[in-house]
Amino acid sequence: MADVYLESDGDGPAVLFLHGSGASGAVWKPVLAELRERGTRCRRLVADLPGHGRSGHRQDYSPEGYADAVAAALTGVQDPVTVVGHSLGGMIGMTLADGTRGLTVASLAVVAMKVAWTEEELTRRAAGAGRPVRVFADQEQARELFGRVSGMTGPAFTDEDRGSGVTVRDDGYGLSGDPGIAKAGPATGPELAARMRRVTCPVELACGDHDPGIKPTDMAEVLGHPVTVLPGAGHNVHIERPDLIADLVERALDR
Repeated sequence: MADVYLESDGDGPAVLFLHGSGASGAVWKPVLAELRERGTRCRRLVADLPGHGRSGHRQDYSPEGYADAVAAALTGVQDPVTVVGHSLGGMIGMTLADGTRGLTVASLAVVAMKVAWTEEELTRRAAGAGRPVRVFADQEQARELFGRVSGMTGPAFTDEDRGSGVTVRDDGYGLSGDPGIAKAGPATGPELAARMRRVTCPVELACGDHDPGIKPTDMAEVLGHPVTVLPGAGHNVHIERPDLIADLVERALDR
């Protein structure tokens, strides 16, 4: 299994899509379809982050560890690269865009990145890191669970898409993601602010107006940039309103 599973499609300026925690690159399918339908010229690069989907597990799930692995997977890709990151993927995009990994990031879009955590949320996250992986006798049950975890529950997604987060385990099937990704605590507001200050390219922040866990005002205050509020969308904007994310991509390409 590759350290970072990477799919490539199309031609033109490279756009790298980085998913959120617990998902896989398959969540970007509606956005990719929207871009194709519009005829937006770009090379679409879609990664499964380490410890997720079809990528291998590792010991280091720090932002630097993620960014190092993704940068290594892009060896041979002609930069500059536009990066679009959702949630965890946004933090990794910020880390990639600090100019220290030999990768030129032309523009960065950060979507729905959580910047503040309650004690209850931190406790629940830590508990998940030590929870054993559920094993199902039926592969479809495992795919259904991954669909719920990743947000890929609607008709836009196939069994193959939901299968991107499922693997064979002893006596059955389970999610392929590494529970250990939650062992590293989430980045704090001051840490995120410091990362954003090191970004060397133009940035657009965005957040759905119905995101239950993220306030656009919090993102703006912590990260020091205005936030584009995306109407009619919750946390999984890329699934609920792929047209708005396609707009974001096109704006990034125009910078």
